Amino acid sequence: MSYPVVGRRAMTLGLAALAGLPGSPARAVAGNLGTVTMATAVDLQTLDGSQNVTTYHRIFFKHLYDPLITLDPSFTIQPALAERWEQVDALTWRFHLRKGVTFQNGEPFTADAVRFTLEQSRRPTAQSRSTLGIVKDIHVVDDSTIDLITGAPLANTLNQLADTVWPVAPGYYARVGPEEFSRSPVGTGPYKFDSWRRGDRITLVRHDGWWKGTPKADKVVFWAVPEASTRVACVLSGEADIAWQVPPIQTTRIKNSGNAAVGASTAGVQPIFGGIIYDRPPFNDLRVRQALNYAVNRQAIVDRLLLGYGKPMGQFSPTGTVSYNPDIAPFPYDPDKARALLKEAGISGLKMTLEAPIGIVPQASELCQVIARNLGQVGIEVRVQLDEYPVFAKRLYDFPEHQKELGDVFLMYYKAGPTAAYTVSEMTDSAQGWDWSHYLNPKVDALWQQWQAEFDENRRKSYLMQIEQIGRDDVPWLFLHEPQSLWGVANRLSWTPRNDDMIHAEDLSLRPA
Repeated sequence: MSYPVVGRRAMTLGLAALAGLPGSPARAVAGNLGTVTMATAVDLQTLDGSQNVTTYHRIFFKHLYDPLITLDPSFTIQPALAERWEQVDALTWRFHLRKGVTFQNGEPFTADAVRFTLEQSRRPTAQSRSTLGIVKDIHVVDDSTIDLITGAPLANTLNQLADTVWPVAPGYYARVGPEEFSRSPVGTGPYKFDSWRRGDRITLVRHDGWWKGTPKADKVVFWAVPEASTRVACVLSGEADIAWQVPPIQTTRIKNSGNAAVGASTAGVQPIFGGIIYDRPPFNDLRVRQALNYAVNRQAIVDRLLLGYGKPMGQFSPTGTVSYNPDIAPFPYDPDKARALLKEAGISGLKMTLEAPIGIVPQASELCQVIARNLGQVGIEVRVQLDEYPVFAKRLYDFPEHQKELGDVFLMYYKAGPTAAYTVSEMTDSAQGWDWSHYLNPKVDALWQQWQAEFDENRRKSYLMQIEQIGRDDVPWLFLHEPQSLWGVANRLSWTPRNDDMIHAEDLSLRPA
């Protein structure tokens, strides 16, 4: 079997940390960032690192906690609380933990903290349960060694565990209980919990006992500012240093201010697509799904709505991800072809519903208007339905009733980056949990199973390329675009945005005067 190859590569990365070679996590360089305030889009649901793995939470967690293993900006797995690791057999990953690390309350960090954290992630209410559920068994070898055992051979294990396992202080957690810990947590990270005013601010203060050295900031503040234009105003006024999720329309305001700059990812971190209910007539006809894709002018959307900050898409995965197939081009804008396909399918006077969640999909209203206008030009009458996310989510996750209330085409996004392939598998493998559009192709399902169990990188890549090509041929989605992530960055700071939306105060630096 080929799995030891992955183990050897992982071991090499781990040993690099001990030798001080490239690939090791550099010790933090003391800086004088003062207070760093991030104007975020949402408040958090919990501060408990064992309970949530969404990007919003993981950005916060990376300040309060340290991960077991982490990803660098190139999506290469790097040591963190685990110095090194190896694959013992097809199911077992052994992690060798750092010695001498303590939690912010003085508790020693040991393998038992990793075990305890993963056990908490199994609680029925844990959002992290599905991601970390790949770990079926845990064996503490000794205080600094732990075996994590998967239920099946999974070549993607390290990627799935990177920046998702955030060890919590087990003694304190057991003493105060889950509810109190979720409001007043303790980790090993560079910043300690100070206060949380729900719906407003979470404040962290410098942890001088951090094992990597002196943190760069005295305080890090996560300030929930839901309205995008207000987030931008906070940066322009100096009240915040970083504004999250800046809409393209606000970029000119930032550029002309003289007080801040626009930071942009180089690839689409949050692809936007239209799920087509695959088994709902007449959308169960390939020609109808093709017609939808030919009818929409993606380039115009990128140029006019995104102001050029993005790229049209023609497959499941965006550029910059391991699952992106460079041989697949986006559908050309061809309304005549769309009309011909509808005529060939015997479709005339088609009426359909286009549904989208407000706030979750950027510029949802404007995007729906453009798509409806494009489809109207080929003879499709579109009813646009915009919902608050809780209403939309209720329809989206209504698997018992087969999403019967969901629009014929629904706009949605997913987080790409290093876990794009895994996320796409959740949405396109009929056996997985996010197949909202009811896409079913047995060959795709089989390829996903082969990909999960295959440890040879070339074969894994070939499976992904096949999946993308079959998806392009089947057209279960209205392929749309990959918008770049945009940030407002105060002039006092220098920072290069990552292609996974992760941001850490330790990656910031003061801009030279």
